[in-house]
Amino acid sequence: MNFSKLLMIPVLVLLGAVLFMSCYPQNQAETKAELTEAALASIQWHSVEDLAELQKDKSKKIMIDVYTDWCKWCKVMDQKTFGDPAMIPFLQENYHMVKFNAEHKTPIQFNGQTFDYKEGGRRGYNELANKLLGGKLSFPSVVVLNENLNIISVQKGFKDPTALKAGLAGI
Repeated sequence: MNFSKLLMIPVLVLLGAVLFMSCYPQNQAETKAELTEAALASIQWHSVEDLAELQKDKSKKIMIDVYTDWCKWCKVMDQKTFGDPAMIPFLQENYHMVKFNAEHKTPIQFNGQTFDYKEGGRRGYNELANKLLGGKLSFPSVVVLNENLNIISVQKGFKDPTALKAGLAGI
């Protein structure tokens, strides 16, 4: 075997390894993203307009994910916390899950009151978000309501699965 053919073997092996490695992380990331989307989609999310109907089922508390479309940490919490396959059974078993965009522009009927959209700052907000969060808007936030639609817990800021579960313990 001549020297040039011997030199080609390591070059081909190296080239193959580079090609494999360049594809691997992308495929792994795509697979992880697909799993997260599938997990998040498996949660039965309700809209804020469903609260009165959800209140009729007293077997579970109501958890409201208060978010905005522009909030980066809201998206991270969707992926890492609500998209965690280990969290989904816990959440589904114990809570009616509600997604609520704090910038919801149409009026919302809640607990005998109407909450409107208010212009303000760079963006406006729905008055219900302001009420649920005690007048201090912070996103993401998780609000837990009891069977009478009274607030029993407000957790502001990003929570990973462990922190969210710990914050919900004993509620």
